Amino acid sequence: MEEAHQYFKEAYDILRVKTEKSSDEEIALVDMLNDWGYVYYYLGDINTWIDLLTAHKELAESLEDNGRLGMFYAWLGIAHFMGGRPSVAFDYLKRAFDLAESCRDQKVVGYACTWLAWACVDLARFDEAATYGEKAQEIARLFPSDQYLYFKSLGGLGYLHWLEGDLQKGREIGELLLAYGERNANSRSKVIGHLTNFFAQFHLGDIPASLRSGEKSIEASEDPTYIQFGRLSVGLYSLSSGDFAQVEKVLKPVVDFCEKGGCHVFLPWACIFLGAALIAQGRMNQGMELLEKARQMIDEGQKKVCEVYYEYVLGNTYSLIATGPKPSLAVMARNIGFLVKNVPTASKKAIHHLKRAIEVSKEIGSNGPLGLAYLDLGLFYKSKKDPNQAREYLSQAIHLFEKSQAENYLKQAKDAVASPG
Repeated sequence: MEEAHQYFKEAYDILRVKTEKSSDEEIALVDMLNDWGYVYYYLGDINTWIDLLTAHKELAESLEDNGRLGMFYAWLGIAHFMGGRPSVAFDYLKRAFDLAESCRDQKVVGYACTWLAWACVDLARFDEAATYGEKAQEIARLFPSDQYLYFKSLGGLGYLHWLEGDLQKGREIGELLLAYGERNANSRSKVIGHLTNFFAQFHLGDIPASLRSGEKSIEASEDPTYIQFGRLSVGLYSLSSGDFAQVEKVLKPVVDFCEKGGCHVFLPWACIFLGAALIAQGRMNQGMELLEKARQMIDEGQKKVCEVYYEYVLGNTYSLIATGPKPSLAVMARNIGFLVKNVPTASKKAIHHLKRAIEVSKEIGSNGPLGLAYLDLGLFYKSKKDPNQAREYLSQAIHLFEKSQAENYLKQAKDAVASPG
């Protein structure tokens, strides 16, 4: 990838230094920028990429070629999505889609639809995501040599299905991506396949299998950007299993990578999981700063899906503060301000944030994390000796787990209802 990047730079410099470009040279420059997008995307140098495309936006628009301009807008949309701005991405991708439709350029339509599916999921526009993702899959069959078009659009549908709670469908897509990756020696399809399997397995309660999928995603990665998918997966697993030191080990490189190149699509997720782990380790102010940073990015990017997990993790963090063991004197001394401010209200905050996770999940139709929020809120009420509230939320969790066939979580919820206390 670095070698390809260097050749693109040399080609770009040859064209850039010419003050008077012919129409053929202007077309060549825009085509090169469109092709160069893959490299910037896989390297994760998003800020430089956006600056480069923005500097040549007027040139692309001046060519009066809807197909080329559509692909240019598609890459600009992808760049903004990777920069953590799905709403901006949606606008550019929709313009790319409209331009490509006007000139019947099916390949550009396919690329626009592929990334519209991902952007629409992030924005909780699930019906639109399904429509765009399925259309991209249809177009991918017209271009069998374009592997990216196939696996990336299929991955967007996998993302959609596990968020909606159709976990079995999510696993099916994960296996399709793995088979495609194996058949075509495509490491990137394997990465997305393992990622899709991870989240489906995690929400099904098959935690050991989810860890294996996360680790395999890391092993399959050959690009700086794609390895972050696996790291986030393993970070979430480690957080859920209470291995907070491992969370920091895995996710600190994610934060560093994102901040270096502006690849902020991963950053709020990493800040949420890492922030919670730091708080659990006794570095409470540092952890809360990361959670507040995540909140700001969620609001600015209108990332409703990410908001669900923010509220869910924050609810569990306050639950741990309210019900967990008393911190050591050393931890108390380092965090006296945080503890004075948050310990007296930790129970109320735990309930508030878990209820908020439920509210946002229901609002956007995301049943994947909804069952977990019901389960943990029910367990929290049970720990606080409120059997009526506990039973109410655990019953809701049971209903969702039965529907999604999440057998391990289903057993945990039923056991909690049946046990005294």
